[in-house]
Amino acid sequence: MDILRRVVAVYLALIALAAFTLLIITPLYHDGSAEYPHWQILNYFMAVGVVVVLALGLYRRRKLGDDPDMLEYLRTSFVFYGSIVLTMLFFWEWFWTLDPESETGDAVTSHLIYFPMMDSLFVVLALSTARYLWNRSD
Repeated sequence: MDILRRVVAVYLALIALAAFTLLIITPLYHDGSAEYPHWQILNYFMAVGVVVVLALGLYRRRKLGDDPDMLEYLRTSFVFYGSIVLTMLFFWEWFWTLDPESETGDAVTSHLIYFPMMDSLFVVLALSTARYLWNRSD
């Protein structure tokens, strides 16, 4: 079980680093079209990561005792509630982009606002969850 936990931690960390890198370098090479081919591929891997972060956030939240340490409570609550927001934003945006008719006008503008915000939240939550999984001893 320990090896599976480490594999999931590495997966989350690699996807988070890929999202971090693409978020920074996309403006350097993007031609201004509505197509983002690298993101279209990465989104499938991120979808798995979002579900893993949500599931582990729920698991950690349920695992908290009656009198948790304040720092652990704050970390767990941030991951849990952040993962709920992340899941809603990610799948709303992603399903919208899967429809070829949606990439016009205001939809493209909303993608320019919500996707960077959601990608940034994904990076923070995925790296936090990966660190938790890597360091977990039970």
